[in-house]
Amino acid sequence: MASKEMFEDTVEERVINEEYKIWKKNTPFLYDLVMTHALQWPSLTVQWLPEVTKPEGKDYALHWLVLGTHTSDEQNHLVVARVHIPNDDAQFDASHCDSDKGGKIECEIKINHEGEVNRARYMPQNPHIIATKTPSSDVLVFDYTKHPAKPDPSGECNPDLRLRGHQKEGYGLSWNSNLSGHLLSASDDH
Repeated sequence: MASKEMFEDTVEERVINEEYKIWKKNTPFLYDLVMTHALQWPSLTVQWLPEVTKPEGKDYALHWLVLGTHTSDEQNHLVVARVHIPNDDAQFDASHCDSDKGGKIECEIKINHEGEVNRARYMPQNPHIIATKTPSSDVLVFDYTKHPAKPDPSGECNPDLRLRGHQKEGYGLSWNSNLSGHLLSASDDH
């Protein structure tokens, strides 16, 4: 029985690898730009931050995004990453999209987080403020400019604000774009 399952897993893995190779070969026909970056841990959430910087004399713009880790019993983090995206008029060789010469994705800030980050969303009126949903019932709020770039080795999570009210974990989280500081959260409460 175990050998049959191993065989099926091997076949499935080969099919996935073949499909990936086909997709990768066809990306120049499907997309204007493809950048890949292997994270150390999966992320359940990602959101572009609105800030964009265009360094003078460079053929790329700097964009930022918010991620959250989902680890296997390791310390989880709220992550702010910097992404180098080539300008529209830049000569960009898609074959280098995974190398240091192509688009780059770099983790700039890692903040210790209680459990995995189910959802992370920035406040539209102040993008430095990020709210997160946790596996507990709490919603954590961080001003990432007030946290060091490298996480505290103790693993202690120090949000700037902890919101309570739910009884169970959830994934729904949205800032009001019209009213500053108004945050809506949803969970599996009954």
